Amino acid sequence: MKEMIYQTVCPGCNIGCGLYIRENEEGALTVDFMKSSSANLGKLCRFGMKLPHHYSKATSMVDGKEADIDAAVKAASDKLKGTRNVTMLAVGATTNEEHLGFTKIADALGTVVNTGIGAYEEIPSECHPSISQGIPLDDIENAGRIALFIDPYVQYPLLVRRLLAAKKNGATIVSLTCCDLNLADENVSINPADYKTELGLDSNSIIITDVNPHSDAEQVKNLLNLALVTGSKIMFMKPFVNSTGVHLLGKSAGQIGLHDIMDGINDGSIKTLVTLNSDLLELMPNTADAAETLEKLDDLVVITSIDGPVNEMATIVIATEPLYAKAGSFMNVEGQVLNNSGESTVGIDAMSTLSQNLGGEAFDFQAMHSKMMESVVRKFTAPKYSELECKVMETAAPAENSGNLISVYNPFMWCNQTDDNDFVIVNMNMVDKLGLQKGGMISLTSDAGSVNMRYTVRDIPDGLILTMKKLPVVTGNTTEVKAEAV
Repeated sequence: MKEMIYQTVCPGCNIGCGLYIRENEEGALTVDFMKSSSANLGKLCRFGMKLPHHYSKATSMVDGKEADIDAAVKAASDKLKGTRNVTMLAVGATTNEEHLGFTKIADALGTVVNTGIGAYEEIPSECHPSISQGIPLDDIENAGRIALFIDPYVQYPLLVRRLLAAKKNGATIVSLTCCDLNLADENVSINPADYKTELGLDSNSIIITDVNPHSDAEQVKNLLNLALVTGSKIMFMKPFVNSTGVHLLGKSAGQIGLHDIMDGINDGSIKTLVTLNSDLLELMPNTADAAETLEKLDDLVVITSIDGPVNEMATIVIATEPLYAKAGSFMNVEGQVLNNSGESTVGIDAMSTLSQNLGGEAFDFQAMHSKMMESVVRKFTAPKYSELECKVMETAAPAENSGNLISVYNPFMWCNQTDDNDFVIVNMNMVDKLGLQKGGMISLTSDAGSVNMRYTVRDIPDGLILTMKKLPVVTGNTTEVKAEAV
């Protein structure tokens, strides 16, 4: 049986794990390992192993009816001509070249492309490269001390082997996450005001955290400050395959985050939304609330390679080729440019036509690729750590938890994949307090409804419940829930 083999990158996060996708004549997909990939050396996390379930192909639609891509582009052009109050969103789940093409459409509409991470709004622009550019992954293995503000097992699993290698080389690891981590030498809870004095960091240390659409800007500032005053290196992990690329290519001025976009739709200041591989029903904590908000739009134009849930709500869907088949490149968290072996330019060509129809310029893949090389590769030589250019910032206290159910965001949430780890995490004190039975369920009730979940026990602070799944009761990063035994 004839098959196509694509050399590509896992879309689960910004580590940039290389892999092969095999597609047979019937369209069935399988994943194969790429041992030559420097980011992951042939390893894949459980999300990467399930990638065939993620690549559901989109269908072009106009007003709920199937259409060919040319008709969808024309319909989008007609809708967008002369429109006001239009907002554009691309979180970084596609190639550099497509993102640049999307910015051409934004230019024609007199707006900017938002990447959805609101923390950038509140941090001086000179600090943005410090967030966007990471450190070589190999540097983790040579650090003397590592401060972890993420749970690598859940959020960025391919970091675990780097951390274990660091420990083997003599590093000590201190974890400041909700769950005690087995690989950590110390599991602590420290007030941000005491990070400098109590963490014992120096120029041979690395701070590992992440920045995502729901990150607290004050905590991002605190950790940048910590790196500045201790001389430590800092790495901001990111949740989308091309998060680094889109931030280095994007215009920081005028950008707003996901929550601001949803607020703008709710108050009527945003009437039209155009998205590129960015499904707000997946990205927002509560799918039902997000759907209610999106219903208020006059028009929702979706350009996507995936048959995501938001497609059913869209006025127009412009369906592009699967991510693995695209011609183009990505930039991973350490600053490596990673190239797809695919040759298809369906998405680029559709956006070029749309740009032209809106009075903007035409472009092709090669033009966008050359611009990417000039804008990013020649400007940001990588992988190499760049010294922080920002200054110590004034900070307020990070937002306090507004509930007891904490969502630990990970690729399964962003990409709407089924996750076998269908449980929440509690500690033994809660098991005793609620009278939970082995093999039983825990009922969680919030203002958004109720759900029964399996549970597992780990050493976490009293009163907290952790979820690695997107639950219908969740209303934000933290949610106030009533817990009972079932």
